[in-house]
This record gives sequence, C-alpha cells and structure tokens, in this order.
Amino acid sequence: MKVFAIAVTLICMALMFLVRRDYKIAILFMSMILLSLVILPFKGITATMAISLGFIISELPHFKMHWKRIRKSIMLPYLLLVIVSFAVAVITSHHLHNLNDAGYFVLSELIVKQFVLVYAFLCLRRKNSIQPLLFVSFVSLVLMTIVGYINQVSGYSFMVDSFFEDTFKEYDFTTSYRFRVQATFVNPFDYGYMCVLLALLYLYGYQQKMVTLPITITAELCCFYGVVACNCRTIMFCYAFCALVYFLAIQKEKKTKIGILLGVLAVGLLLFTMVPSMRRVMLNVASIFDPTSVTKGSSLAMRIIQLTSVIFYIQGHVLFGRGVHFFTRELGWENGSELAADSDLYGLEGIYLNLLLERGVVGLVLFLAMMVLLIVFICHYRKLGRRMYALGLSVLMLYILFSFMTGELLSAAPSFCILGYVIANQHVRKRYLEWKKKCRV
Repeated sequence: MKVFAIAVTLICMALMFLVRRDYKIAILFMSMILLSLVILPFKGITATMAISLGFIISELPHFKMHWKRIRKSIMLPYLLLVIVSFAVAVITSHHLHNLNDAGYFVLSELIVKQFVLVYAFLCLRRKNSIQPLLFVSFVSLVLMTIVGYINQVSGYSFMVDSFFEDTFKEYDFTTSYRFRVQATFVNPFDYGYMCVLLALLYLYGYQQKMVTLPITITAELCCFYGVVACNCRTIMFCYAFCALVYFLAIQKEKKTKIGILLGVLAVGLLLFTMVPSMRRVMLNVASIFDPTSVTKGSSLAMRIIQLTSVIFYIQGHVLFGRGVHFFTRELGWENGSELAADSDLYGLEGIYLNLLLERGVVGLVLFLAMMVLLIVFICHYRKLGRRMYALGLSVLMLYILFSFMTGELLSAAPSFCILGYVIANQHVRKRYLEWKKKCRV
C-alpha cells in the first residue's frame, strides 16, 4: 500500500504541470482527505507537502500575474501577518536555528498551511471554479467512508497499521474506553472535522446547482456517518453549531433568523424530552462545557489545568513563549503522552494554548489578527452573495471552534482551500461593482 500511495503522490505532482488551476486545487484537496498518512522516503516529506511544492513550481512562470492580484487584495495584509508571525517564530525558537528544522518548518507552517489560502484565492476566482473540487472530493469522501466503515467493522484501522505499524500506539483504539473510527487519518478528530467541512461544502454546492440531489444526499449521509463514527463530542457540537450558522447566515430578514433559532430550540427540547437516545447524545455533547464532568476525555476542568500549566511554563517568556517544538521536544510529547514530562498538559487541547506556550502573547495576537482580518472581510461583503457568505462564515467558524476546542491538527489546509474560494469570489465581485460605479461616473 505504501508503494501505491507514493506512486499516486508522484502522479499528482506531475499533474500540477498538466491540468487547469481549479483542478490543481482539487488534487491538493484530495491529498488532504486520502493521503494524510503518506510520508515519502525523503526527510519526512508528506504527500501534501510534495504536491504543494509541485503546485508552487508549476505556477512560478505566472508569478507577476499572481503578485498583481495579491497586492490589490486582502491577501497582501494576510501574507504580511503570516510572514511576520513566521519570522518571529524562527528568530525566537532555538530549535529552528538549523537548516533542517527551519526548512521543515517552512514546509509545514507555510507551504501546506498558511499559503493554502493564497493558492485557492489565485486559482478559484469564478463561482463555478469549485466544481472540480466538488467532484474530486465526492469520490474521495466515498472512499474515505468505505475505509471508515471497514475500520469500524474490523475494530482497527488497517490504513494506520499499514503505514505506521506500531509507531502510533497513542491512536490505537482497539481496546480503548471509547472506540473511534480513524478512516484515512491518524487522529479521528481529523476524520470528523473533514466530514463536517464537506457537509457544509456540499450544502453550498447543491444550493448553487453545482451538484445533483442524489450526490448531495450521498455526500451528506457519508458526512453524518463520519461525524457519528469518529465518536468525538467536539465534532458533534461543531457539526450542529456550524450548520445552524450556515442557515442563519443565508437569511436576509432578522425575523426569519429568530424564527429559525426558536424552531431549532423547540425541536431540540422536544427531542430531549421525548427521545431517550437523543437525550443521551445531547447530554454527552453538553458535558464538554461541564467542569464537573466525569466523562472520560476532554473537559472544561482539564483545559483550565492546561492553561495554568502553560502560564507556569511561560513565566519570564510571556511575549514570545518558549519557542517552537518546546512542547514536543523539551516536554517529551513528540511520541505521545507515554514519554511526556508533564501530564498536566494533556496534549494541549486548543491552539491558543500551543501558541501561548511556544510563541507567547505576540504569536497569539498575530494569529487572532489573521482570523479577525478574514472574518471582517467575509462579513463586510456578505451582500455580494448570501450563499457565498454563509459558506465562508460557517467554515471559518468551524475552523476557529475546532482549533480552540481541540487543537488545530490538520484542519487549517482544507478549510483555507474553501475560504480562499469564498474570499476570491467576494473580491472579484467587489472589484466588478467598483468598475461599474466608475463607468457610471
């Protein structure tokens, strides 16, 4: 299986020089769904890293055109924030003061994460330019669901075992208290997140008449299965919350929004009182916010312990933190909790905790500035397309919620693919309206 996966990765890299830009993003998105486990036999380069590098090299001849689009858009301040954040992290992190670590940090932090928003912005500039991504992701979703079902029936993840053998005991759920389906990911939270993201995407695709009803129903059922099968309370909460955000954002009238909220509340109370199985699900999800919860897994009390531990470690390093890789290398979390020096950190469940610990207040503020920049832009131009706005807002809320409640994991890149599409189309529509106004004058 490893050889086959590496061959697919190399083919995808080659396709970056042969296909249209919208298909390049579709291929890159596919790698985030199906190839997250693939590591090439070259200094730990992942499949997504290799395909992203192929994309960048293929687009170098068009650099002037891309730069012209970037410098006249929101992408310029976004890139400035990204570059400043990256530079501060490198300067203040002694683990990045060698060529190998610095180079890998460029790949993992910039090439396959922060820059993905720019890739999609440059390539998905028309409303229908996301259709290749919808088609490719549907096939990928079906394959991911099949793998997930086999994972559930067999009781173990044959894909994780085949790629990593016994190196990921932290994610072996065969005999664990709470069995979780991993599908094509090491971490089941990533599987669940991808399902929520695709559920929002296919809802938008159907409303824009880009996908048929049978495909939409199939996709939504696959996504719902993944949300339930990954067995993560945070994912269930994000699924319900972001679906509500989407349906509220798509409405123009305040009365309609209030009616939807009241309707959801009424149906929720009815299900809670009348259906015992739904009551158990709701109570299980609500236990995330209960500091006295005894449910095995994450809790509010655990996060408070994590925060106090982080504050202890950054004493005297409040501004810039302890440096990138402090958590994994100096506190021993690189290979999971078994060799960790401080069990109170519980894996740092929340991006704000990791940023505070390793990059300090400055790193956290820069991250929040990026999120505020994107939120303000998407909301400011909501009248340029309600469905586009609903997709952008719900996906951004999903990414922020998941990152703060669980940790970023692999959520950034696929989210930025979709957000780049939304921002690009809002930007193009804004420029068109500005041009029309000039013509009238």
